[in-house]
Amino acid sequence: MKHMITAVLLVAMTSLLALGQASDKQKSRNAKIEQELIKLEEEWHNAYVRHDAAPLERILADEYIAISSNGGSSNRAQTIAGLKADTATYEYSTPYDMDMRFYDDDTVVVIGRTKEKGRNQNGVEFTVEYRWTDVFVKRKGRWQCVAAQVARVPPPKPKS
Repeated sequence: MKHMITAVLLVAMTSLLALGQASDKQKSRNAKIEQELIKLEEEWHNAYVRHDAAPLERILADEYIAISSNGGSSNRAQTIAGLKADTATYEYSTPYDMDMRFYDDDTVVVIGRTKEKGRNQNGVEFTVEYRWTDVFVKRKGRWQCVAAQVARVPPPKPKS
């Protein structure tokens, strides 16, 4: 009986140790993916600053769909055309406060915020903030965004 209890305890301890190692491997893998996706988000935002559509052509999947604050939607081609037609000049467009949710080995939801500062086509300065959610899927070894939703954060109300 003593040997059986010892054997059961050994099996349980070994299983727990293996679980801990698997968890550490998962955390390490997720940290690597987080860095990849942070880089993609930064490239995506910088594409607007530089008026460069190439990053979007690589990052956005063919079936990409974006939903805006006003309930409108745009597909990949419309989003890229919108970037090309944008006449604003940007001082910066910075993603931050990103949180990631991992699903399976090939799907990640990225939730974040963006601050932008620049001038519109009439030279009027703007500073805006957005909250957004991007859904990335890994295909053929690279991450692509398949869906996004963006909401503009209203500016703080002036104190009376």
